[in-house]
Amino acid sequence: MDSVDTHGHLGPSPTGSTGETTEVEVLEAMEANGVTTTLVMPQSLQPDERASHDRIARFVEANPGRIFGMASISPLWDEATYFAEARRCVRELGFKALKLHPGSYNTAPTQPRAEKCFRAAVELSVPLIVHTGLGAPAALPSLIIPRARQFPDLPIVLAHAGFVAYADEAVVAAQVCPNIYLEPSWCQYYQAKKMVAAIGSERMLMGSDHPPNLAVELAKWRATGISEDDLANVLGRTARRLFRLPHA
Repeated sequence: MDSVDTHGHLGPSPTGSTGETTEVEVLEAMEANGVTTTLVMPQSLQPDERASHDRIARFVEANPGRIFGMASISPLWDEATYFAEARRCVRELGFKALKLHPGSYNTAPTQPRAEKCFRAAVELSVPLIVHTGLGAPAALPSLIIPRARQFPDLPIVLAHAGFVAYADEAVVAAQVCPNIYLEPSWCQYYQAKKMVAAIGSERMLMGSDHPPNLAVELAKWRATGISEDDLANVLGRTARRLFRLPHA
């Protein structure tokens, strides 16, 4: 079955908690777990975000069709600088999404400085991934609702889907906003199953967050007992449609 990991990272962890994720680790995890494609972004709080994006671009170029890039840009940057890097990443480097990490930058989605992240994704016609869960209250899933309604045609992915503690809140956000997708890495298997029942597999995505967690996430999804068709959506079909990825 085609599998797409929609939440990969490359480079050092800002807190040191997970060390450095290397290109070799990403590829080895994919090979060991039969994953066809991984979308990769930098960790937040990098000292040089442009250099981190350039590193991902080289990784993409070396692995065509297997690795795709996503941009993680500080919402603390001024608007002109933010838009310049977003446009470079999408239009020049071919990246497939933008990322907002509310907790790392103390920037709730409802704050004025966060709006440019949503507007940039709309302009560039790519999904916006928003970290949820750890880092609350800035990272509460419910805080996405006003922006999702403000930009109803923008696909918004709730990374970690509330991160266990706020999983039910993520479900409610997705139920009231049809442009919200859920990627429940680190959530429990029964929470992932509940999400599929609540909003359908067409808005559900598989993500690992870190290479050692990839096998866990795949096992979790298979433990849900959802249908093979739903599983195919979660593991690959939804991601290929949402991020406009070529067929495996």
